[in-house]
Amino acid sequence: MDSTYSKVKTGIPGLDSVISGGMKSGRAVTVSGPPGSGKTTFGLQYLYSGATDFDEPGVYITMAQNIEEVKNDCKSYGWDFDNLISQDKILMIDARPFKIHDDTIGKDDSLYRGEQLPFEHLTKLLLSSIKRIEAKRIVIDSITILAMQYHDKFYMRQGLQGMLQALENFGVTSLLLSEYSENDEIPLEWFVTSGIIQLRHTRVEDTMERTIQILKMRGIKHSEQIHPINLDSDGLHLLHPRLMP
Repeated sequence: MDSTYSKVKTGIPGLDSVISGGMKSGRAVTVSGPPGSGKTTFGLQYLYSGATDFDEPGVYITMAQNIEEVKNDCKSYGWDFDNLISQDKILMIDARPFKIHDDTIGKDDSLYRGEQLPFEHLTKLLLSSIKRIEAKRIVIDSITILAMQYHDKFYMRQGLQGMLQALENFGVTSLLLSEYSENDEIPLEWFVTSGIIQLRHTRVEDTMERTIQILKMRGIKHSEQIHPINLDSDGLHLLHPRLMP
């Protein structure tokens, strides 16, 4: 079923073994989970591994955190993003609508002007970034923030599908980080991306346990088990993954 497609390794120990060796090249996958489940770490580990282990430059675009804060957090895992940025192997873009400059709060109009199709602006930004460093990997953190601007789900879906089609045409393999908890309505990005990876961070007695489950990976044989994961000094790891035959 999946032997005719080239695959992209995530670089997350244990994960590729449960998705038949990797994700489909040139497709988009949603990584969903509640706060603290490891979504941002997952996305950054995917980009860092791509740039350092597989010679695949990547673009990280954030709509929630300060870039310097993100890079400092990564140092705790031993990931030097500044070095990769200086080599044009990684591009990190701050696309938050509001930023603080000289103790004042200013609105960044590059993406947010109250228009009906903010996905158009994000798509243009992504495509110019891909061309700049010949990127092969993209992480959007998070797609939920952009989706919140849409009151009409039809326009939201059209905008999202248009963006994904543009990214596929450029041959990049994308991760869309998505904020989702079990009681939430199923997010629209689940329906339009090729894969869904769900992260959970749940309380078990007096401890918190992290797990991962592959809900969908279109065209690729994958495990349907809920796998425990660890988040330690060098990133995320699947514990005792069951290898795909």
